[in-house]
Amino acid sequence: MSKRVVSNKSKIYLSQSVTVLPSEKPYSYIVVEVLNGCGISGLAQKFTNYLRQQGIDVIYTGNADRMNYERTHLIERANVPEKSKEVLNILMFDSSRTIHEVNPSLHVDLTLLLGKDYKDLPVYLKILDIGENL
Repeated sequence: MSKRVVSNKSKIYLSQSVTVLPSEKPYSYIVVEVLNGCGISGLAQKFTNYLRQQGIDVIYTGNADRMNYERTHLIERANVPEKSKEVLNILMFDSSRTIHEVNPSLHVDLTLLLGKDYKDLPVYLKILDIGENL
């Protein structure tokens, strides 16, 4: 079992659980964390709900180290480019949004870092469609 140390001392909210049948979890081998880097309350949770609905294993949802990221990025934490490609497709991102910063101590394959451009992302309309209560 891994332990994640959080430097942010504010409250940590547990993510909602989305029930997906095992046969419907095509991406359950991909482990992701979602970080809010723009300060919009609840935004990381909305993206977490969407990724879980797609079958992605999101193990952590919270705030980034700062709240002034301009651009949303997918950060590779493990050297597994095929997993990045899968999540890029799910999020409808192009490869210019990928940053390679391998860090095995985080125990995730990818970090989705949400920036101020979140409303401009094509996937954002799908995220709004799923709502809060799944």
